[in-house]
Amino acid sequence: MTIPDSEGARRRYASPVREARARRTRAHVVATAGKLFAARGYAGTSMRQIAAEAGVSLETVTQTGRKPQLLLAAFRDGFAGDPDAMNLDALAGPPGPADLPAVVSRVAVGVRGSLPIWRAFTTAAAADAEVATARAELAAVRRAEIAERLAAAGLAPEGGSVGRLADAIGLIMSHEAYDHLTAVCGWPHEEYVTWAAVAIQAQLTLGWQ
Repeated sequence: MTIPDSEGARRRYASPVREARARRTRAHVVATAGKLFAARGYAGTSMRQIAAEAGVSLETVTQTGRKPQLLLAAFRDGFAGDPDAMNLDALAGPPGPADLPAVVSRVAVGVRGSLPIWRAFTTAAAADAEVATARAELAAVRRAEIAERLAAAGLAPEGGSVGRLADAIGLIMSHEAYDHLTAVCGWPHEEYVTWAAVAIQAQLTLGWQ
């Protein structure tokens, strides 16, 4: 049977609408899951609780992803922030390192905002092999991205190890470092930013040669 053009046109037109609705629903479920994971922890959050809080069916939540996948998606969304936050290109030319505090400040804001979901992510990684694997993969991707940005900005050490430099900068700007200095040691956010900028500049000067 041939479907009339008008019917086909309606179906083709409706498809993007359904896809957009599905994307909005997925984003809502992931955001809700992230809020609950951050507030209650990974173990303390169930799929049914996510569904109830999001105002959708349990089937909708399970179609969006399994619990480890929702946690990973929530963490990624929570730390996405400004895609150019770790843009080291600004340090390549004049005034060069003078821009470092601004770069560090942008990254630190993202770290601070995603700290609760990071804590849930870290706790879950200790008990869930799938989450642990995802955490290791994310760490590898972040290391590679920092190394690429260093190279693109002309900051890769000549004859040295850009990987080691990326590791050092990644540690300084990590959730672990921020959490330890601000939550455990009681540093104000602004003092962490100042320290991190100085520490990164020291690593750039050292160059890991």
